[in-house]
Amino acid sequence: MPRQRQPLYLISDSSGNLIEHFMKAILTQFPAAAFKVVSVPFINTESSLREAMEQIPSGIVCHALAAPALKELIAEITASRGLASLDITGPAVDFLAATTGMKPGAQHRPVHSLDASYMGRMQAIEFALQHDDSRRLEELNKAEIVLVGISRVSKSPTSLFLAYRGYRVANVSWVPAHGLPVALKKHRKKNVVALTIEPRRLSEIRQRRFATWQLTDDFEYADLRDVIHEVRDAEGIYEKRSWPVIETTNLSVEETSTLVLQKLNLQRKLFE
Repeated sequence: MPRQRQPLYLISDSSGNLIEHFMKAILTQFPAAAFKVVSVPFINTESSLREAMEQIPSGIVCHALAAPALKELIAEITASRGLASLDITGPAVDFLAATTGMKPGAQHRPVHSLDASYMGRMQAIEFALQHDDSRRLEELNKAEIVLVGISRVSKSPTSLFLAYRGYRVANVSWVPAHGLPVALKKHRKKNVVALTIEPRRLSEIRQRRFATWQLTDDFEYADLRDVIHEVRDAEGIYEKRSWPVIETTNLSVEETSTLVLQKLNLQRKLFE
């Protein structure tokens, strides 16, 4: 491993999300401190590209530029300065063009255009916020996905991630002392997924929250024995109601969200 972190510049003509996610996945195969990553978004003109490249003294340059002129320019600049450079989108475009016989167009559609699909995602995010943590249960039938779980099993983050994908998600908390809300008991749509977690991990998460909230010592929220009973009782209810269950113990929000869509056979909005 290099003694110093290698500068790695990610240049994009849009928000940078594409190249950031791509490189984040790639960099998991290297030591965590191997690279110093700098994102350089919204480089969509030759002048902005030249200006950005002037700010890069050394390092590795990866880019996701769509315009051929910008691809050629960054290749020229990096070659003239001896900078290592990688075009992460060019090979994929060339592959599809060669395989299908179709020629890429000169006009490039924005990935995040302000169209009906975008507005739908914004409305879904608003829906998730309004229906978080058992709010507005009288509108439960308006949800495309209903997430159920005890406290701190990642219901809210998963709801928001799915909402960003365009799904209207409501999440409902199961509290041992109160049982399932009446609205959820009456809910008949086959769109409920339950989230659970390993009790010891949940206890650790709650203990950290316990310290943040500065709760009293006699609070049972994070006690491992109580957590074990809570998780078992909740899973018994999920089984009784035949809800699909996802254990989130070692899952990221992205992984949990993908499993939710698989459980409900919902994948249609990925490229809408």
